[in-house]
This record gives sequence, C-alpha cells and structure tokens, in this order.
Amino acid sequence: MSSSSEAANSNAEAFSIYYKGKALQLKWKGVPPLTRSPALRLCNMGSSKSEIGREAGSQAGVKFDSDWLLLLTADHSLYSATLLPTHDVHTLELSLLRTDVVDVDYCRGSRQLFVVLANGSVQRQLVAGSCRPGAWQTLSFDPLELHDEGVCMRRVCCSEQGVVFVSVRGATYVLGSCGEVFNAEEPRHMRLCEEGKQLLDLVAGDEHFVMLLAPHQQADDVLQLQQEQPQQEQGSLKSIHSGSSERSFAANTRHLLHQGYALLHTQLFTFGASNGGLLGTGDHIRRAHVARLEKLDGMGVCSIAAGRQHSVARTLDGRLYHWGINNREQLGDDLSSPKEICLAEQLTPKQHTALEATCGDYRTLVLDAAGQIQTLPQSQSSTYTQTVLHLQMGAAWPRQLRLLHCAGGYTLQNCRQFQWQYHYFLSHLESQLQLLLKQRQAVQTLMIWEFPVLAPLLLNWERIVCLLAATLHSLEGFYRADFVQPADLLFICYHREYIELFESYTSAYCDVLSVNGFGEAVAAICLPPLSNHNPLAELGEESYLTRLFQQPFGIYQLFNQFMEVLVKTQPEYDEHRLAWLEFARKSCISQELADNTKEFWSSKECTPRISHLRQRQRRVILTSTLVPLKLANARISISSHSFILFSDFLCQLGSNALYTYPLSALWVWSEGELDLRIVTPEKSFLLTTKKTESRKIWLDQLQASIVAALGRPLGSPVPSVRSTAYEYSREHPKFSRVKACGTWRKGVLHGNCYLEYPDGSVYCGEVHRGVIEGYGKMVIPSTGVYVGNFKGGRFHGFGIYELNGSAAQESEIYEGNFCEGLFHGHGMMRNNRYIYVGEYMANTRSGYGVMEDLISGDKYMGMFADNKRCGPGSCITNRGDYFEGTFAADDLTGSGVAVFENDYYYEGELTLQGPNGRGDYYMPCGDAGNAGNGSMGASEEDDDNYELIGNKMFGQLSGSWEAVRIQTGELALNRRFPKFPSSLGRMVVDHNRKWRALFQNFESDLASCSASSSSNNVFSGILGGTLKKPAKTALSTAQIWSCIAIYMNKQRSRDGPKPGNYFNNILLSLPLPPKPAAQPLMSSTPTLQSTLATRKMSTSLDLFGSTPRRIQSQETLCSKQDDLQRSDSLLSIGHNSTVDTRSLVSFGLNESLLERSFNGEQEPGNLSTSFGSVLQNNNNNNNISKNINNSNCSITSTTSTSSALLEQVPSFGMTSTLSEHDVSCIRLYLEQAFKDQYHPLYALNERIANCFHYSYGYWKVKPTSILAKQAMREWESISRRTYRFVRKMFPALPEDYCHLEGSREVISHITLLYPLMLSEGIYSTLFVLYANKYNRKDELYRHNLNHAEKLSDGELVQLLGHDSCLNAVMLDTQFEAAVQSLKQLQEKFSPQDMLTVIQRSMELLSEAYEHAMATSAAQLNADNMIPLSMLCMLRAAVPHLGAELALLDDLTGGPNFQAEMNGMAGYCYTTLKAAYEHITMRALQRNSLP
Repeated sequence: MSSSSEAANSNAEAFSIYYKGKALQLKWKGVPPLTRSPALRLCNMGSSKSEIGREAGSQAGVKFDSDWLLLLTADHSLYSATLLPTHDVHTLELSLLRTDVVDVDYCRGSRQLFVVLANGSVQRQLVAGSCRPGAWQTLSFDPLELHDEGVCMRRVCCSEQGVVFVSVRGATYVLGSCGEVFNAEEPRHMRLCEEGKQLLDLVAGDEHFVMLLAPHQQADDVLQLQQEQPQQEQGSLKSIHSGSSERSFAANTRHLLHQGYALLHTQLFTFGASNGGLLGTGDHIRRAHVARLEKLDGMGVCSIAAGRQHSVARTLDGRLYHWGINNREQLGDDLSSPKEICLAEQLTPKQHTALEATCGDYRTLVLDAAGQIQTLPQSQSSTYTQTVLHLQMGAAWPRQLRLLHCAGGYTLQNCRQFQWQYHYFLSHLESQLQLLLKQRQAVQTLMIWEFPVLAPLLLNWERIVCLLAATLHSLEGFYRADFVQPADLLFICYHREYIELFESYTSAYCDVLSVNGFGEAVAAICLPPLSNHNPLAELGEESYLTRLFQQPFGIYQLFNQFMEVLVKTQPEYDEHRLAWLEFARKSCISQELADNTKEFWSSKECTPRISHLRQRQRRVILTSTLVPLKLANARISISSHSFILFSDFLCQLGSNALYTYPLSALWVWSEGELDLRIVTPEKSFLLTTKKTESRKIWLDQLQASIVAALGRPLGSPVPSVRSTAYEYSREHPKFSRVKACGTWRKGVLHGNCYLEYPDGSVYCGEVHRGVIEGYGKMVIPSTGVYVGNFKGGRFHGFGIYELNGSAAQESEIYEGNFCEGLFHGHGMMRNNRYIYVGEYMANTRSGYGVMEDLISGDKYMGMFADNKRCGPGSCITNRGDYFEGTFAADDLTGSGVAVFENDYYYEGELTLQGPNGRGDYYMPCGDAGNAGNGSMGASEEDDDNYELIGNKMFGQLSGSWEAVRIQTGELALNRRFPKFPSSLGRMVVDHNRKWRALFQNFESDLASCSASSSSNNVFSGILGGTLKKPAKTALSTAQIWSCIAIYMNKQRSRDGPKPGNYFNNILLSLPLPPKPAAQPLMSSTPTLQSTLATRKMSTSLDLFGSTPRRIQSQETLCSKQDDLQRSDSLLSIGHNSTVDTRSLVSFGLNESLLERSFNGEQEPGNLSTSFGSVLQNNNNNNNISKNINNSNCSITSTTSTSSALLEQVPSFGMTSTLSEHDVSCIRLYLEQAFKDQYHPLYALNERIANCFHYSYGYWKVKPTSILAKQAMREWESISRRTYRFVRKMFPALPEDYCHLEGSREVISHITLLYPLMLSEGIYSTLFVLYANKYNRKDELYRHNLNHAEKLSDGELVQLLGHDSCLNAVMLDTQFEAAVQSLKQLQEKFSPQDMLTVIQRSMELLSEAYEHAMATSAAQLNADNMIPLSMLCMLRAAVPHLGAELALLDDLTGGPNFQAEMNGMAGYCYTTLKAAYEHITMRALQRNSLP
C-alpha cells in the first residue's frame, strides 16, 4: 500500500495537525526523522496539574484545553506532543519516546497507558504527568504457557474503565471492567466475536465498545463458488506494483467475489457498561452480553468511529449513520438506533461525498472528496476524546490508512493528493451501489419464489453486486491515494476476471430475454398463489423486471469511460481500454441477438416442427427467408428447403424432413461467385445464393457462428483443425452410430479422440486421418480392455490386453507386442492355468519362452513352435526333477539328460515319463570326494569334479522313472562316477538366443517413436515391419538419441500422478458434451464393473488347445449394423445428445469430469458413481508376486522431474577416445536413465527383470541347484546385449572391455551395468539359486552361528582354539564397527559394493587389533587375520554367507575384476572366504572346550 503522497523535498510533513481549526507548526525535538511517516494513532493525555499553573502564568489571555498528546506513526515511532503557546504561531513540539510500538491507547479511568510492541507483547505504565522510560510493565496473557508460541497482540482499545486486546489470530482479551460484560483484574481471554466471524474494526467511548465484523467464508454457499484445493487457497492477492497476479484465473475470480461479499455483509456488534442509546439497539436496556445491530446488516459498513457518548458508521456507498446520547447536541437528538446523516443538509453539493468520518469527544468530523474537513454542528467542544481505531481488514480486505484523526480539540489529517479527475466515477459507482441495494428486496423475493428460468440470472446479479462493492472500495483507495498506480485498481488488474463475470451476467440475461423469460415470470406472479403474497407491486410489470436486470449494464459503461480518461495521460493502459471496449461491443451484440431471437420465436416462422428447438442458450442468427439460400442441385422450389442458422447448428427444413448440422463440426468455404461448400463429418454439399452480397452475408455469418460455437474470440479465423463432438449416423461405413469427440481436420478425425460405439465399446487415444492409430485404450464389453499402440485400427506394437472369461477365474492378461492385431513378438500371458513369458508369432507361441504350468507346477524353458514345446529346452517338475534335451510335439524325445531330486541322473534317449532307448542310469549311494584330491573340507557344491559311489545301469533301458527296466544291458555295482552328467547344460537353448524378441521389439518400439514426426523420415525403412516381413531396427547413434528424446516426451505425456491420467488429460482436453439432467444414471450403472467382469465370451483365447482366434480389432466393432436403428436427424451430441458417461468410468474418471459441460459449468442431476476400469493393469488371477524376501524385481524408479542430464543429447562418449571424464559422465547418465521411469532403458530393465524373475525366481517348490550356473550365464548374456545397445548410444565405449589410460580401472558391461541392472530383485533371484546349491555347507554354517550366539567372547575364542589375546580385540569399538560393516553385505547387490564392504570390514579389524595390542607392540599377520575374520563372521551372522561368497565369486570372474581381485579387495575377499571354510569344516560343540 502506498503511503501518503510525498512532497518534492524530503522535509515535507506527512500530516497536518489543527487545534480549534488553526494549523499548528510541528517542531521535532532532537534529530527529526529523515522520512516522514503518516500517523496511525492520536491520543489526548490531558494536562498535568504541575503544568497548568506554569502554563497560566506564561501565557496571558490564552487558555488551552489540553497540551499533551501521544502520536504514533506508521514506522512504529511513538512521540510525545506538547503544545508550546506563543503569541503569533502555535507550535507543537514532538519528542520521540520509543520506536517499537504498533498500537497505543490510554485508559482515562485508571490513568494507564498501554502500548502494543512490534514483537506482540503489551506494556503499560501509570501516567503521572509524563511517560517515564523505566516505568513500563509487561502484561502476561498466557501465565500457564498453554500456547507454544505465546500470545502475540496487534491492537489495544480502551474505554474509561475497560481495556480490550486483540491478538494477531483474532482472539480477544479483556482487562478492567465494562459493566456486567466483563470484570478482570488481570488480562483474561474472552470471546467477544461469534465463532466464524472476523474482527475488522473496534472503537470505544466512555462506557461502550463498537465492533465491526465480517463473515467468514460464507460467500461460497451464497454465490455458489467452487471450493479450491488447499494449495490454491493460500494464493495471495496481487502485490502492489507487481504487474501480474499470483493467483490462478479461477482463484482470482473467487477472491474478488469473496472480498466484495465480505465488504457488503459486514455486521456491527456493541457492548457496554450502560446503554441509554449508546449501544444502538433501539432501546435503553442494559445488557450483559454483546448485542448485534441488525439494522446495519448487509449495508456495507466499512468504517466506524466513536466519541465519548456517540458512534458513527460509514458505508461503502458513502452514507453515514450515527447513534448515541445527545448530551452535547452532537447528534441533534438522542438516537437509540442508527440513523442516516443527510450530508446534503450540512455540505455543499460539491462536497457531499464523505471519504471518512471520525469522532471527537462530542463532535463528528467528515473528510469529503475535496480533501476538506467538515464539522457537523455541535454546541460545545471537549477537552477529552477516545482514540479512533482502524484495524487491518484481514485477508479479504486491502490495507487502508485512516486519513483523519481527532483527539479533543486536535484534528490530524494525513496529507494526500486526491485524484480529483476521477470523482465523477467514484460518485456514480456509489449511486449504482445504492440503487442495487435498494432493489435487493425485489431480487430476494424472486429467489424465494424459485423461478427456474430466472435462477442463473439472479445468482449472477448477486455476484455483480459483490463485485461492485469490491470495485468501489478499490476505486476509493485509488482516489484517496492509498495507492497511486492505476494498475492496482481491481477492474484493471483483474480485468479478465471482471469481463468474465460480466459476460456470465450478460449471457444469463440474454438467455432469459431470448425465451421471453421475464414475460413468463410476470405471468406467473400475476396468478395465485404468488399474486396473494407479492410484497412489491412493481414485480407484476415486465418493464420493471427488464429495467431491474438491465441496471448492472451501466457499471461496465463507467469502466469504459474511466479508461478513456486514463489513457489520455497514461497510454500504456490502452490494452485494458480495448478489452473493455470489445466486451461492451460483444455485450451489445448479445443483447441484440437475444431481442431478435425473442421476436423470431413469437413470429410466424416458428412452426410446430421447430418449436422443440427453442432453448435458452440458442440464438437465431440468420434465415433463408431474410437472405435467400438453397441447395445447388435442388429440383424443387425454394420454399421446400429453408435454412435457419442458429448459434449452434445449421438447420435444413425440408418438406418431409428436418436436418441439423452442428456448427462445431461444420466447415464452410466459398466456391465460385454464388456457391458455398458445406462439409460435415458425413456429408458434403453445395449451397447457392442469388447474389454475391447474399453469399458474403451467409459466409460471414456462418464463419462467425462457427467461431462462436467453438468458444473462440470474435474475429478469429475459422480453424480447419478443431476439437469437438459428433455422433455419426447409422449409414456411415466405418463409424456407424459412433459418438466421437476429438480433434478434426475438415470433417476427418485426426489427433486425440474419444469414440463410443453402439455396442458399448469405447476407445480413447490417437486417431490418424480417420483411422485408429497410435497410443490408446479400448474397452470392449464381454471381451476385455486393451491399452497400448494401434495401427490401421488394430492392435500393433506394445500393449496390455485384459481378456474377460466366462468366469473371473478364466480371465487372461497379455502384456507384450502385437502385430496386425495378433500376439507377435515378445510377450507375457497370464491366466489361471499357466504363465508364459516369451516369443509369439501370429498369435501362437513360437520361439524361446518360459512357461509355468500353474496346475501341475512344472516349468519349461526352451523353444516353442505352433503353441507346442519344440526344440532344445529344459523342464523342471514340481518334484524338483530336471530334464534337458530336444522336445517335439510337447514331449521330450531323443537324447537328453535327467537329474532327479535324490541325486540319481540319466544320460541317453528318454522321454519325460522314463528312459526310451540306449542310456546310462546312475544311482549314487555315497560320496567319494574330489577326483584325484582327497583333501579335507572338499565340497560337492563348489567342485564340478566331485564324485559319488553307487550303482550304474546302462544299455537299452525302458519303463518309468520310478521303475527303470533293463531291456538289454548291464548293472554295475560300486562304481565311481561324477555327481553331475558330463553332458549337462549342452542341450539347452543358447543364452544369446534367449529373449531375442525382447531386444528386437525394444529397438523397434524405440524406432517407431519417430514414425509420426515426418512422412519422409529416415526411419521409413525401419518401421515397415509386418507379419511376413519383420522390421529392421538398425539405428545410428543420432537416430537413437532422437528416438530417446521422442520416447521420453511421449511417456511423460502418458504418465501422471494418478493411474490413467494420460487418458484423463485427453478427455479433459476434449469438449465432452454435458449429460442431460433428465437422464439419471445412478440406477442403471452401479453394476457395470461386475457385469463386464463376469459377462460370457463367445470364444476364448485357448493357447493350449486349437489355434487361437484372431483378436477383435476396430474393424469388427463397426460390422454389427443390422439391429442398429437411428432417426434421420443428424443432431450431434454437441447439442441434443450426450456421450454415455457410463463408458467413461473405464478410464478412471471422477464425477467432476463426468459433470463437465461445454462451458465448464456443472449440470444438475444424479450421476453414476465413478469407478476404475474393468480389470486393473496389475491384476493377477494367480496372485503372482515378483517379490522374493520382500524385494522387488525392478530398480527403484523416480517419479520426480528428470535431471537436466537426461533432457539433452550428451556430448561425452561420442569420440573414438574414451577419457576418465567420459566414463564418469556415462555412469551418471546411465544411473539416472535406469531410474527414470520415462527413459527407454528403464522400460528395458523392467522387462528384463520380469523375464528373469519368471525364469529363475518364480517357484512353487524348491528350485534345483542346476539352474544356478545357467542363470548366471544367461544374466551375462543379457548384460552383454544391453551393453551392445548402450554402445550405440556412446560409441566411445569398448566392444568388450578396456583399461582406462593411466589407470587400472576396467570398462566393460560388468563394471558399467552390473551396479545398475543387478537390482535387488535380480540379485535375489540369483541368490536363491545359489543358496539352494550351497545349502548343505550353509546349514552347517547356520548351526555354528546359533551355537556361537550363546557363547561369550572368551568362550568363543577358547572354543575356536585361538590366542586368548583376541579377547581384548573383540572388546574394542572398532571390532564392533567391523561386525556392523560386514552385516551390510546382505544389503548390497553390486559386486563392487560387496567388495567394498568386505574390504572396509577387514580394515576395521586391523585397526581394532592394532589398538588393542598397542601396549605389547604385536604385529597383525595372516595367522591372526583369519581367526579375527572368523570371530567377526560369527558375530555378524550374515545369513547364507556361503551362497553370498559363491555368487560374488562368479560375478567377479573374468578380466573385468582382475585389478580389484589382485589388490587389497581381492586379498580381503580371499581372507573372508578362507575364514568361512574354517568355520564350516566341523560343527562347533561346547564339549569340545578343553
């Protein structure tokens, strides 16, 4: 808020003080302030007795009523003002008392001075002649310290005996006495305001208080304003001179109406020690409670003031009311209730506008619009006054500084330079508000009678009144220079919000006028029963109602005149002037159209055939009767086909038919000199006129009406591309009776669309040139839901298809690639019978895949052909038996390997049921140890040469696996043979062949991202893949980065804070038509979800039986036309019908979206309950979970905004030379890419983790340990292939591995990708396999851990046979730190991280030993390191440590970790592994203690 206008020199005073009408000269004692601040408070303290005599002796013939004042300025400075009597000029000396005061007041009865400090505390002192700096006492408002932050005050107000304090939170505290209302010796809390009310102003006389209150958030209900979100609710009002609003458009509108409502609906409350008329209640009854002055409710009281025995209130429209005791004739008569002061009787006509009113002791002062102070007649002046209070007005109230203060014989005026040239607009707006408030009774009466045709108009009328109140308050502040920038005027700062509110009012008024709503209302009023209860006779006149609702149109005309005056001196506001001028022009046009429409419906042209088209929002623009128009090829007279242009459609009235063409879906252009071409989504025809002028009239009106129907500004060009809704007729070959809402190009769908088919199917997504193509979602009743990519109207690309079965148990979910409507490429099928992850070809399982039979529990990993197991593969039964070989016709044939749970195994010709030809059957009965090595501690798990002793059966074998029979052969007893078959692993699918389709689809999907960017792009040869000719995905580095950028942008647009948000955004961006109120959906749709989930299917995708059917595509949805009936009318869903909102629930929309109409308003009527799609995308009928040990298979994704590193094509890693900087940048990029859910690498990793999980991590029984080595090799292959793609992104990376120049660091797929891709889920999958393989040794390890846990440190050292000096090491804090560090091993997944943990633990053990042995100077060596490691291992108790170490050993094999394993990390790992071997050599027993 601007302070008082500053003078040219810095010494100009901010205020003037008068004494008995004479100006006083200000004298600043000491150093005067450099910047003068306006005054906030003025207190008369009275004359001290010691100074009265001195004053009388020093001043002959001059007698002063008072010579001591307290003055508080806006900079928190408190001054003592003393009148210095002289003969010529009266001087007021100002002395600074303190600089931390925000409010001050004086209680005359108790002679106490109260000050509120800037920190919120209150101090007081007993005044005895003058203020003493050391006499201040601090008041306590929270002696029990119930408030954490204490109680902060902002205001103090005193009567003669009582004091009221107001806190910053609006709470009131009292002190002293005020009759029966309160009596408090110490400050105490007392509720003086009603709950929900906001205290705005507070003044006091000798024995009474007056409070000004505003309502709290009642405007939302009265004005029917929508509640905002909490984060939007806190938006602040535009700051002065900011130049732009900080609120949203809707929030600004709501704020303006809230402010106007609060200004207009203030209330006055009074209380006091006595009454006698002081309280304004209309009686003299003494009250012990707060009383409300109902007479001034809703009058717009904006300020109050109080003298010793009377009070004054001022309203927004400039009226003054006063009441009280006329003991000094300050009122003219005793007034026990508020009475309006007729200023015209006391003031000249030029000075009748009152900007402020204040009270002295027994007088009333008025500051008029001319800046002059007028005193209302009174008989005698006073020697004492109460301070006038003006509090901050809260959130709904702009700050305003009081310009006029009065204390005894003193009057203070804050200097301002008023904006004289705008007084005309201020006075006329006040007159407008007065007139509207007088007419409010008529409006409220109409509201009570509830005329439906008038309801929107009455609501908008109330909003305009509130808006006018806020406007008047703003203009008054500008006039009196509270702020000096016109940009801060509300109707300039928020001119768009103002115009929108006036547009709403104009629209509501014209809607009523066009259908003769005023005449209908008057007719109803003149009939019983309303005629018997009509309080206003004028309501029975149509002319009165018309004038009543035309009155607000004069308001914006004043705005136009104001802007005309303003731009003469400040042309930068010409844009605002033009905006108001354009609105005025459109308002006049709207009113004229409403008049013409009213005349049309009452004329002879309105025949019964078109009477049903009469609606409030519809206007008649042009008719062929007025300007001739006919069909170009019409063979009949023009009278047979007439045309009427309405505001929303073109009507063709034939002899036997009525056709309507919605303007939102109509394109028009001229052909030749006399013809017009009309194009709709279904028709294209030619119209002709007789004259060129007629053609121009029709073309102009059609184009202008189309622009208006689309909600675009007048004068805008007709868009060839637009978003609208349309319902096709049944004759359309592709979209028969389809309701379409989307983007159109000259009558053809192109862009984001929503389609609803007559059989209940719905589609939401992209359409290309009238064909469903791109990303979308389709809901097919009794079939399922598909979300993914389309091409040529069929499923094509990656997608998720949820198929409904005849029962919930028969539902299926396919997630993967499609081609021409068929499963093709990599995909996953889940149902109640099996889970398949692998390759498809033309709807059949073909290629490598993994199938888990949920009924038998068997798992197959291998090749498929024509839905059957065919080719190399392996099968693991539910008993844990392992089969490997070549499959044909779903069975194992030829040579193969079988390994059984009891360690028996077979090599030779076999089937799944038993041996079938020549082979060797091994039946071990004991261990023989390592071949050629009889060392102790040899383990069968970690040595492939481990041998067993048992029997061997070889030759021609047959029978079943439970009973193997020898046809021709021998049985050899007590033979030594390897534990595992020599050919194990040789007949499985090559690991590089596995998941080939996954990587191919990944690159083709990435390449397809640029398919729509250009018709002749570099990807044309890549994207033409079909069933017969697979796509080639050879992308260059530049193409890859282009595709990545497009892919990420698309993913961001499809994702959001809620599931399905992408489709919500599409639907929100489309002009979905409103649902008619007469169509209740609640009773017809609550069971839609269960119906779709349980509806029977005619056929099912039986992937076990015969060849699956072709998936239902878009083409089949349009073929059912035999039973579809439709009327001849082409009325689109834009104005006479609606999209069935029951189908919208499949896209997860809420009720607010279903209720949204074209203009964004809510339509009445019940709506169906919003619910989700038929099946959730993550639905799993088999309760499939990817968690192992509560771990997820994917790395943690981030939903926050991607780093800037991912937003640009990197420059690193592109050259032929790889530097250390390139490697660090590549690692940082990959780390963010694998975590960013919008990056293609994140999607690739998710699919890889899913495949790996279903291959090796999804078990209903104990997994076989044979798969551990296969899983590791498969993982290495996956990592290499992923690295191959990363190399295309960063060509500088080596093909295999390399050493950085000047460093031992190795760069390869392992060092780059393992830390990122080896997530918790994948590592857990590998770990389970290794834990099963090493379970025997780990079981002994677990037994020793449990035993060691029960022993003390000394007993454990003694049991292990170690040196007793290690007891001191175990007591060292570093030993405990080493234990905690080693425990972290089970939380790490990356080999590098695991080696780091082990190395850190060993370093801490070394420090513990050196610290404990410092006195004996013992040196740590290998002999001590292994015992220490054993003790640390037993205390850390890492579960399955053997499996962890074995898995780490395999992950670090090869040259990639050679540098680490030859260094300290390798030494620490070897030490820990040796300690583990020592621990697992024998079982620890307590009796082994010596």
